[in-house]
Amino acid sequence: MSDVTHEDMVARAEHIGQQAALEVAEAERRGGFSLQLRDVVHQAQIHKLLRPKRYGGFALGPRTFSEVVRVVARHNASAAWLVYFTALHEQWVAFLDPKGRQEIYDSDGFTADIFFPIGKVQYVDGGVKLSGQWNWGSGVKWDTWIGLGALVEIPGMEGGPQPCLVTANTSEIEIVGEWDPFGLRGTGSHSVRCSDVFVPWHRVLPLAHVKKTNQPVGGDWEPDTPIYRIPFMPMFTVGFGAIAVGVAQRVADEVKRRVRERQRVLYGVKEWESPIAQRNVAELLTRKDAIEAMQERYVQQLEAWDAANTPVVSEAERNRPNAWRSHICREAGALAFRGIEMLGGAATTRGDPLEIAARDLFMLQIHVGQLYDDNMLAYGRAEYGLPGHPLL
Repeated sequence: MSDVTHEDMVARAEHIGQQAALEVAEAERRGGFSLQLRDVVHQAQIHKLLRPKRYGGFALGPRTFSEVVRVVARHNASAAWLVYFTALHEQWVAFLDPKGRQEIYDSDGFTADIFFPIGKVQYVDGGVKLSGQWNWGSGVKWDTWIGLGALVEIPGMEGGPQPCLVTANTSEIEIVGEWDPFGLRGTGSHSVRCSDVFVPWHRVLPLAHVKKTNQPVGGDWEPDTPIYRIPFMPMFTVGFGAIAVGVAQRVADEVKRRVRERQRVLYGVKEWESPIAQRNVAELLTRKDAIEAMQERYVQQLEAWDAANTPVVSEAERNRPNAWRSHICREAGALAFRGIEMLGGAATTRGDPLEIAARDLFMLQIHVGQLYDDNMLAYGRAEYGLPGHPLL
């Protein structure tokens, strides 16, 4: 396989974004993008972005990962969420036992996950039987595999039960109900359930072990691959900030354009000629610049860890990017609602690009990975030598 470059992947992301833009209205109505868009994403091989090369992947780094997501997000946040997850979930597959990695990568299907360890397991010969119901299975209708959270005691590992991703084929699980949320409607993040599904040990990922060591189960890994050189969770979550940046850029461009076109009938002037409007646009653009700068700082930190081969860092270092990401997402959400405020009621029509962006960014900032109070608390605790975020 010939090497795929950063520029190749960004160009593919732009094509995906353009195709997704054609489907936004229908995805909002239906609660998910089409299988046709799924095929476009698969053909672009976005899912191989982080995958180690020995398994047919591209083993690219955090800058390409972030940029691909940002480019799609300029078109639509839900589409970017799905594109992000197709690549992201291949990161944790690379930490499975070698047999599990081979099985999933050989299938070349997309992988979903739901981290919360609320499933129940029964220990049987060769693995576990998994039962339970989980919410927020983003993109599950696109996927071949899904890692479902449960507390599992791994044979040969000390410390008792730990949070794990227990990976089942999606043909063995059931989708429950409809996805009908406030925002991120196009992600198709359905609830799922299963009963007594057998999962062999080679498809069970011990998350606490991986988070602590950043080494795959069973060894046999390529130390030059970026995902093995960068702390697991900071790399895993970088795309959420990239979504926020891409949507914020779209919002800022849209507001600036519409302010120029807007006529204030009551005052008999063009909106852009008003000193107040000029000041407000400048503030909006500056806030967007600040969001971009913090995401760039996040990516630079990941690149520095990669260059220095620093897969394990201190508690404070690990929690700092979580605080950055929460700030990025909260600021992006505030920017979108400020844009609507500047443009007035015309921007609140259902399906207006700003109306969709504001709803999507609000959902992004209240996602468990971006909860502002939680991540600021965890970072502050870590700065004083206390344990940080229990999941991130």
